[in-house]
Amino acid sequence: MEESTLRRTIGLADSCELMTAAFAFPDEALAPALSDGSFRDDAVACLADAGAGATALDEAAADLAGLVGVDATELSGRLRKGHTILYLTPGHDVPVWPYEAAFRYTAEHHEGAPALFRSARTIDVERHMREAGVLPKTARTEPADSVWNEFSFLAYLYGSSAAALQEGRSGDALVWHDRAARFWDEHAGCWLFGFMARTREEAPGKTFGEEYAALASLGLIVLETVRADVAHWKNRA
Repeated sequence: MEESTLRRTIGLADSCELMTAAFAFPDEALAPALSDGSFRDDAVACLADAGAGATALDEAAADLAGLVGVDATELSGRLRKGHTILYLTPGHDVPVWPYEAAFRYTAEHHEGAPALFRSARTIDVERHMREAGVLPKTARTEPADSVWNEFSFLAYLYGSSAAALQEGRSGDALVWHDRAARFWDEHAGCWLFGFMARTREEAPGKTFGEEYAALASLGLIVLETVRADVAHWKNRA
């Protein structure tokens, strides 16, 4: 039981870390990994460890198949332009807000521009992070509740739980896992499904950014896997 729990927890941490890389502004490693298939292979392996079923694993591989073999240099340029167009368009008419508070504000059809730094939701995300002893390095210049920061935080929480299990500190592992479940319930699980769905709607219609539709489809599988873990966690309590 302990070994299977450890494997699932590591798989969840690694799956969330891959999503961090997928939705942060593309670094030099992302396009080559998508092009040579290593990102796809890592995603399938991590999801398998996290407990995803065979159908989900097949879908994950299929979602990224169209990016394998694409010239990495060309893909890198497309990803950077697409990320900017989809998520970082100046002004208030951003196709897909990548920040929880702004995304949920817009989804709830409030009038006026969303607050990016001082929203109650952003502040509460920071509270969760501070209580866990971690805060993004960019917290002073960028809202902490970005899709990439929230995935990175989940990866940190699951990774900390896995490390505690490996060291025989089962009580600490439970604390970290509970933090992950609470953050999911109060934040990540409240908007990331919508973010992925919105990305899949917007990305295909853009001159650049269609690649993000494939990454969002993978994101939905990762989110379903995390949701299943949280449900399993609650049933244990």
